[in-house]
Amino acid sequence: MNNVKHYNREISEAYGTGARDFVDFFRNAHEFLDIDRKRFLESMPERAKILDCGCGPGQDSEVFAKLGYTVTGIDITPEFIAMAKQRVPAADFIQMDMRAINLPADTFDGIWVSFSLLHIHKTDVPQVLRNFITVMKSTGRMMIALHRGPKTEWVTANISGINRHCAVQEWVQSDLEQVIRDNGFAIEYSRAFERSGGRFPLLSIIGSISGQ
Repeated sequence: MNNVKHYNREISEAYGTGARDFVDFFRNAHEFLDIDRKRFLESMPERAKILDCGCGPGQDSEVFAKLGYTVTGIDITPEFIAMAKQRVPAADFIQMDMRAINLPADTFDGIWVSFSLLHIHKTDVPQVLRNFITVMKSTGRMMIALHRGPKTEWVTANISGINRHCAVQEWVQSDLEQVIRDNGFAIEYSRAFERSGGRFPLLSIIGSISGQ
């Protein structure tokens, strides 16, 4: 439990103290996930319920809300939750740890996890995936995007010239795909790509509950 509290405090403070700087850095982040978003939304019913997990200041939630979807966003950083509420009044935002999701079962048609799972220790990812299965409808879809790379240790994030001890974990594509499969999902789509001329190797995966 102490490790959980330490993690919560570290991530929340790292983002919270520089929340505006992170907002500026990720202002157009949704654009390089356009391909993935289109694939993700192809399977969504009209007025689908979408969980934006690790919603940050609400940039993706805003896109979904404008398209007419019912959006719930969760994030561990209170400053981001406050920004998201102001940015997207039509959505619901809750301060919450994705490792301990407390939301009704079988609720969401889609779960969007854009550059937030990378802050979760790899040993905790199976629990997070099981949490997703609990709150997702049997016909739902999950999209995960994060940093791709061979490093197994925590990496210190340096965002927009601000050096903060912000825990980030890279994933090898095949390793993450296997963890996803081992925890109840079938992979429908997986894409390795790069941003900023190769400076940021990235990975996106869309999955559905196995057997559905």
